[in-house]
Amino acid sequence: MDRKRRRRGSNVKANGGKISLPVILLIVILGFVVLFLGVIWKFQFGGITVEYDPDYVPEISLNAEDNVLYPLDADLEGHEDDGTDAILCLGNDVFSYDRDEETGLANMIADQTGATVYNVSFPGTTVAYAPMGAGTEIDTFSFVGVAKAIRNGDYSELSNKAADMGTDYVKSVETLQSIDFNSIDTLCIMYDGNDYVQKRVLYNPTDVDNLMTKGYEFDEYTYMGGFAAGVKAIHEAYPHIRIVINTFTYCLAPDESGTMQPGDVLNYGNGTLTDYYGRLFQASEALNVSFIDDYMGFITEADSDEYLNDNIHLNVSARQYVAYHFALLIYPQSVNGD
Repeated sequence: MDRKRRRRGSNVKANGGKISLPVILLIVILGFVVLFLGVIWKFQFGGITVEYDPDYVPEISLNAEDNVLYPLDADLEGHEDDGTDAILCLGNDVFSYDRDEETGLANMIADQTGATVYNVSFPGTTVAYAPMGAGTEIDTFSFVGVAKAIRNGDYSELSNKAADMGTDYVKSVETLQSIDFNSIDTLCIMYDGNDYVQKRVLYNPTDVDNLMTKGYEFDEYTYMGGFAAGVKAIHEAYPHIRIVINTFTYCLAPDESGTMQPGDVLNYGNGTLTDYYGRLFQASEALNVSFIDDYMGFITEADSDEYLNDNIHLNVSARQYVAYHFALLIYPQSVNGD
């Protein structure tokens, strides 16, 4: 027994622990195969962002419940068109991601429409204010808060708080301060599903009955009320601006255990993501706001890895879909070459 052990030990020592050449070649080949399969998987399922192609034409879902509306003649009275197209993109992370790159959503919209596009985006924000007494500084930059600042032409509060919130906030406030709103033709609004994820109350029943009531004050601590209040504030100051809402897309949200669940299934008590979609459609129609549907028929649970960087943020492919969809419906001449 000892003799066999010595022989095994002497053989190891004689080979110096070296691996034979065929084994090395096999390991290298397997390594390349694994790397190749990994790259293919990432491209197929969204792990690698596809490079932006301005000439790519996404196929818009036939299930999209788009509702294209135009400013009323009375809203355009007294306004002189300067002959150029200017779009203000207002929202949260959907516009702040890659804001200085060609892959940023606002820059894609500029490419698609040929318009001058201003990017005013505040990452992490929502449409509505946080519940009464639970708000923080970020609430100042919610849609309803920014809309009021635009109506009043007073950005002092936003400016005073922006530096503490980050570079994106500073850039966006500076952009707001530079805009002549009389030259803006279209307001392109888009917020992701953060109101749903942050458990903002969906709506106040009283608001539903007063969507078209002049002078009515909406519940700004609800998603539907915050949207309606913000739209009315901007329309009050600049009735000529065509307002367009791009819906949020599908997203996932954490349940009580922290496990991500489909937004169209998980209900925090205010409704599912689909319920938020329904109230947004209702409010937009009543307020004469064009409704660009990026929810129905687009991202689903089955292909969310292909379009989302995480549970909620859009990757390049998803942004390209949104940009093209917006241009196709609101600036069709730029897409069709008319």
